[in-house]
Amino acid sequence: MPLPQILNQLRKRPRQESATTSTAVSPPGPTVNTILQQNIVHYNDEHPFPFVMDSEFPAEGYRSRFGDTKTAIHWGQRKLLLSEMQLLSHYARPGVSYHIVYAGSAPGTHLGFLDDITNCIHTWELVDPGQFDRDVLGPRKNFLLRNEFFTNATAYGINATRLSALKGLRAVYEHVALDSVATEKSEIHARLDGIIGHLDVARGTTDIPSIYETPLTLPVGLNTLCQVAMERKPLLFVSDIRSGSVELPNFEEHVVENMKAQQAWTEILQGDFAMLKFRLPYTSKATGPGGAGAVASKLIDDDGCVEYLGGDMVLPIWTRPTSTEGRLVVPRGTGRIRYNVQRVEDQFFFFNAKLREHYHFNHILSPHVVLDNHFDGAAEVNCLREFCTFMDARLTAPGMKNKLIAAIEAMSTRITVQLKLDFEAAVRRRDAIVLKQARLGLRVVDEEGGEDVEGPSSLAQVVVVPTTAFVSWEADARRMMDQAAKERLRPIWWGNLTLPASSSPSTATTVTTPTPWRSVPVPSTYL
Repeated sequence: MPLPQILNQLRKRPRQESATTSTAVSPPGPTVNTILQQNIVHYNDEHPFPFVMDSEFPAEGYRSRFGDTKTAIHWGQRKLLLSEMQLLSHYARPGVSYHIVYAGSAPGTHLGFLDDITNCIHTWELVDPGQFDRDVLGPRKNFLLRNEFFTNATAYGINATRLSALKGLRAVYEHVALDSVATEKSEIHARLDGIIGHLDVARGTTDIPSIYETPLTLPVGLNTLCQVAMERKPLLFVSDIRSGSVELPNFEEHVVENMKAQQAWTEILQGDFAMLKFRLPYTSKATGPGGAGAVASKLIDDDGCVEYLGGDMVLPIWTRPTSTEGRLVVPRGTGRIRYNVQRVEDQFFFFNAKLREHYHFNHILSPHVVLDNHFDGAAEVNCLREFCTFMDARLTAPGMKNKLIAAIEAMSTRITVQLKLDFEAAVRRRDAIVLKQARLGLRVVDEEGGEDVEGPSSLAQVVVVPTTAFVSWEADARRMMDQAAKERLRPIWWGNLTLPASSSPSTATTVTTPTPWRSVPVPSTYL
């Protein structure tokens, strides 16, 4: 069946996966006469689906994308949940019960759902000064909620608890480690103590609550013995901490100190794997419109590098359209490496500007009414496919394809219902934020901030302009949203492609990349 007919059928199909009543995307505001369609490259199915940003991942030098069509949507809580599912399906052992220590986990509402779909086999220790959803998490016997800041002392205390079955060894560890580390509250923690348990405790202060503390150097023999003993209950460490907000003048210092703090906790806990929020300092910070007045960062070494733990930089799903933040999965015992900051920035630019906007991916659910063939839709399908087969290996057997498809679609639907935000609602919310900023005379130059925060705090740089320019900027915003809505509706994004063995460059539309990275040109007949 031709793709346009498939798309029409999909648009007429009753929506079952949505948690809210919604209609098809209606581009707001005036239409434009000329819609600039994206050039498209089909990702070569012979290669594995892109999962990590490694040394072979392409890079492209930064340029302003203001005026570009951006179809990618930020779906924050969904992004966070999918990353946690990736940690389990890619790195955990099937059927093994882990103790999951989670720093920066409040409110944690979705973790109850994650616990359910993993059959409640894990124990959870959630540490955050913010407000937990105790209605959801409180009744769960396998959850421990700790309303406090995570520190080195927290990590050493968790290790001591893991040695509870060996009382003698625990006593020695407590004497050597806990008695030597500072356990009294820091000055800033003491000042914030009165609002512990409220939302966003750490976001409104220029002081940095999660700051690096040098770990202790334990005797090698004791450390090795304790590590062997603690393997009785394998541990996963997850960190999603972020203090400060982008409006603060020292936000970059917050980012760096948060990164260093979670690195220390990873090295202390020595779990099987750690999944850390990862964002390097920017190479420069603009002080004027359009990147003008850029000031070089003082947080990067003279060689342009930053030292940090090695690991897998997992490509985010449904992240912000211009985000340079990912998740770093660190195996136990991994040493530190040097990251070239400019290279990583350029790789994220390729990821956001090209892979998420111009690359077409086939996937097992296509054609699907919500999960199209852009990167994010296909990446969710790929993530859920791996999670479903991780939880039930029988789905990988021959003849189980239809059951696997049903399991993936059911899981995607359950996630939407759980998070109470469908794709079209995410689009509308994003568009509303952009319009609000335009009406206030704030042009969004770049975006950053918390993963699930929507609103003014998500702006890394805004430029205030005279009132006379407001109308023009609102018109620009509406034009770009109109283009994005129309681009999403192009038939090519709503079905798998079966391409000929070779495509003549003269009959193909393609994207210029540093190399023909895992791609096949799309014949113009498909466009």
